[in-house]
Amino acid sequence: MQLDSFRYFAELARAGSFYGAAKTLFISQQGLNKAITSLEAELGVKLIEREARGVRLTASGEVLLDHVEGLLHGYSDMLKDLYATHVTTTTNDARIAIHMTYYPARISEPFVRQMKESSSINIIEEPFQNVVDGARASDGSALYLCDLYGAHERVTEFSDLVFEPMIVSRAGVIWRDGSPIAPRGAIHREQLADVPLSIDAHREMRRLAEYIMQDYPLNNIRQGIANPKGRIEYAAETEDSVLLYDSFGFELSQANPELACDSLHFTPFSTPRSITQVGFFYPKDARPNVRARHIIEVLRAHIRERYADYLNRYPITR
Repeated sequence: MQLDSFRYFAELARAGSFYGAAKTLFISQQGLNKAITSLEAELGVKLIEREARGVRLTASGEVLLDHVEGLLHGYSDMLKDLYATHVTTTTNDARIAIHMTYYPARISEPFVRQMKESSSINIIEEPFQNVVDGARASDGSALYLCDLYGAHERVTEFSDLVFEPMIVSRAGVIWRDGSPIAPRGAIHREQLADVPLSIDAHREMRRLAEYIMQDYPLNNIRQGIANPKGRIEYAAETEDSVLLYDSFGFELSQANPELACDSLHFTPFSTPRSITQVGFFYPKDARPNVRARHIIEVLRAHIRERYADYLNRYPITR
C-alpha cells in the first residue's frame, strides 16, 4: 500500500469528483480511478459510491478519511523534521536545487526567507529555455519553476511535461496618485500611447513586454532599474510615467514594510497575454521524488496561508 493512494483518496473526498481531483493531482482520471479501485481491493471494503454528479463516501470511506487526514499530516511533519536535521548535519550540497526563471526568482526570495525550510533550498536563476530543458532531463531530485505567460495557448509546446501551477499573476502597470491615467478595471495597451512606460531592465522582462505588447509595439518604453525597491521608489516619485509590474509582485511589495506603496495603485492589462501562471515543470514519467514533492507542498501551504485573499482574487484555473 502506497502513501499516494491515501493522498489520492483524500483529494477525491475533498473534490467530490474524479475530474476535479485528477486535475488537482495532475494525473489522469483513469489513473486516479485505478488507484482508488486498487485501494478498495486491498482494504477489502467499498470506499466510494459513484453518482451522476460525482462521488460520495461510504461509511467505510468516512472512517478511512478520518485516519488518512491524520496520517498525511503526521507524514508531512515527519518530513519537515527529517529534512531539517539532514540540512543542519550535512554540507550545503544537501540543499534541494530549485531552478527558476527570472521572475519567480525575484518573487520567491521574500517568502522563501520566511520559511523554516529556507535553509534547505538553493535557488538557481536560469533562462527560461534552460529551465525547461532541465525539467525534461530531470530525474525528480531537483525542481524547475517557471513563469508561463500564455499558458493555455502554449500547452502543446510542453506536451511531454506536467506543469503544476502555484499562483496566477497578471501583468499591468503601477501608478501613483495624480497620474493622468488613473484607470478603473483593466487597461488596454493603446491607452498608454502617450504615457511613458518604464520596464525592468532585465532581458527577460524586455521579452515579456514584447510578448504582451506585440499587437501594439508603441515607442514610449523606457528601460528602468532591475532592483525591485528602486522601481517602486521611482514609481512613487513620478506622476507622468507608469511602471510595468504584475499583480503578485505588487502584492508582495505592499506587504514589505521597507517599500512605500501607500500612494501606488495597480491596474492589469486587458489582453489575455498579460496572464501568467507560475509553477513547476517536471516530466510525466519522472515526477518529483519524496523530498522535492515535500518542498512543493510546503511552498503551496505557505502561499495559501499568507496570500489567501490574493488567491481568491486570482484563482488558478486549469
